[in-house]
Amino acid sequence: MTVTWRSAVSYALTVVVLSWLTGAAVDLAWAVAYGDLGGWASLWVKDPWNAVFVVAATASLTLARGLLAALPRWRVVLVDGFVYLVMLLVCSGLSAWAGGDDAPADTASMMAVYALFTLQLPAAWLLCVWRTGHLEVVLSRAGWYRTHSDRKNHRDHGDDQRNAAGR
Repeated sequence: MTVTWRSAVSYALTVVVLSWLTGAAVDLAWAVAYGDLGGWASLWVKDPWNAVFVVAATASLTLARGLLAALPRWRVVLVDGFVYLVMLLVCSGLSAWAGGDDAPADTASMMAVYALFTLQLPAAWLLCVWRTGHLEVVLSRAGWYRTHSDRKNHRDHGDDQRNAAGR
């Protein structure tokens, strides 16, 4: 069984965009509390690497859900949480490297910790848990456009094809 591409894209967009917005909103609340909106805007709004992260993480999660077999919910959360974290580390590291940082791996690790404090990573994990219950699963790659519920409805109404033995 696999997940439909439409469902995988919807899942990835929901997880990535809403978790990114959660991180930005929590960081904005801290920035307002400390009166430093300039630093917030340069980190979340003006940095083009945030757009790269959103696109890369969405593409990665879409590919993970579309190409991997349908897994139990807990395994999807582990796999997709790992994919999300790797994309965060890669994009943060590339951003630091492009900016001339001497230790881009350290900067990427600190951004992961920062994503924990701004609730971006926990939001991504919770959104993965929530959205896995809404994934459309197809029975096989050959039955790409027939979902499990479609096959069940055909079976309930006697529309399924039977073999020569009548089973």
